Parts: sequence; structure tokens; C-alpha cells
Amino acid sequence: MFFTKFFTAVEIDYDHFKILEVIKKGRGYLLNNFINAKLPSLNHPDISGGAINLNKLMNDNKISKNNVFANINDNAVHSYNFYLPDMPRNDLNKAVEYEVKKLIPFPISSCIFDYISVKNGSTLNITAFVSKTDDINNFKEIFIRAGIKLKSIECKTASIYNNIVFLGNNKVDHLLLCDIGEKAAKIVIIRDKAVNFERTIEGIDLKDLNDDESSLLIGNELKKTVDFYFAGKFIAPIDGIIITGIYSGNEGFNGKIKDMMHLKTYSISIVSLLKERKIFLSKRLVKYNINENYDFFKPLEEMWTTFGLIVNR
Repeated sequence: MFFTKFFTAVEIDYDHFKILEVIKKGRGYLLNNFINAKLPSLNHPDISGGAINLNKLMNDNKISKNNVFANINDNAVHSYNFYLPDMPRNDLNKAVEYEVKKLIPFPISSCIFDYISVKNGSTLNITAFVSKTDDINNFKEIFIRAGIKLKSIECKTASIYNNIVFLGNNKVDHLLLCDIGEKAAKIVIIRDKAVNFERTIEGIDLKDLNDDESSLLIGNELKKTVDFYFAGKFIAPIDGIIITGIYSGNEGFNGKIKDMMHLKTYSISIVSLLKERKIFLSKRLVKYNINENYDFFKPLEEMWTTFGLIVNR
């Protein structure tokens, strides 16, 4: 008998609420419900307004408030990459805390941290994520006021990493990933199953730009990122670029990025995963045809990092 469980993922992305309800059955995932609501009046981060809107959206759409996972915005997260010798988990926790304490510009007592560790021979590649306790508590307060007890809080980098490991069945090439929103873009480079580099571009505004203008802006940022990443290092070339977010499925945009970067470029989204039958529709949504009802599913194109909250649970 397959183990079945409901999971809900929530991402409050500036003035967007992105919510997924997914059923995990065995090792498979079934999409059960989703919301991608833009609320221009939301003053981010407005705890009271956020809680009221989140509660209303979930209640109106009958989305489960059990097993809820959330993404916190990148401006509240500091990340650090370093290496440690392989060691038992209990010792590793202490070693990571010791390294983080040396790297952060504020007392460790005022922070909460988590990390990804990937074994490479006798070495562990570590990516540590650190947030101030006050920032985490303020974010949690939105959910507390909405009557939701969070299972965990993660950052976009962890969500992107979870998705890529899921897609590659734990075999990950040397990839550059760019998740694009209207107001920010997240760039992550993964190599040997480890996060080798990450960068967040904030202060951009893409909503009024055409494909030529937006691809030039993002392409130039990708070029700067790659130049910095390779500067003074002997690293194997990047195998390709994955575009997610608001330009997912936009072949014109992807083609322009490919021409600028001279790298294979392609998109991944929940819509493409449904079409490729890597995830499936639940009984609630199976009446919709992914090809004939694209407008219904289109909001999912922007929810790649939201899905990453649920993967591998």
C-alpha cells in the first residue's frame, strides 16, 4: 500500500502569494490545488496584511493548513559555501556552527542556520543558510496569525537545489539556474550535487519590458555572474542554463539568452513536469487537460521554487 500525505507550500514573493497543495503518494507527486495571486496593495513585509490575505486565500480555496512549508525571501537569508572533512553528523553540526560563527557579521546567538552537505570523496561541500532570529520570527508571525503552524522555513536556493536533485535522480551536472520574478532574479550554480555559487539580483522591474529588453537585462547579469564565477579558477565549463519563473516556456526569451551566453538554454516549470508526466494531477484536477486548458495551468509557470519546498519530504 502506498503512503499518501498532503503537503502545502507557501511562497510570499513581494506582492505575490504562491501556494501549492500536493499529494505525495509513494515516491510520486500529485498536484491537488494551486494559487498564484498578485496583491498590489500588499505592503511587503506587512505582517498583519499578509496574515489576513493568506488566511482568506487558503480558506476560500479550501487548501489544507496541515504540513505547511514556506519560502522566506532572499533578503532575509545569508548564505556561505565552504568545505569540511567528512565526519559523523553530530560532529558536523558543531563544525558547521563553528565555521558559520567565523563568517557571519553578527553574533551566532542572534541567528538561526541550516545547511546542505554533499560528500565528495573525503570532503564535504557545505552550503550554510543563516537568518537573524528576528527576521524568522517576524515571518512566522504571518502564519501564526493566519492559524497555520509551519513545519519548516527554507530559502529559494534550497528549493532550487531540491528540485534539481529530484529531476536528476541525484545525478546533477554542472548547471546554472536562473529563477526570474518581476522584481528579483535568483542565480544558482550547482556542480557535483553541491551549490557552488549563488546570487540574488534585486531592484529589477521586468513587468513593462518586452522580450528583447528583459533578455538583455537578464543576459548581462548572467554574463557578469559567470565571469566572476570562473575568474582565476580552473573549472570545467557549465553544461547549460535552466530558466524558471515568469519566462518559463518563452522560447523567444530562452533563444535570446542562449545566443548571448553561447550555452544550451531551456526552461523547466511545473507545467512542463506535468506534460512530461514527472508529476501528475489529482482526482480533483484530472478533469483538466494540460494542453487544452493551458490558461488554467499558466500560473504554475512561475511556481518552480514553491514546488521545491515539497520535494523529497
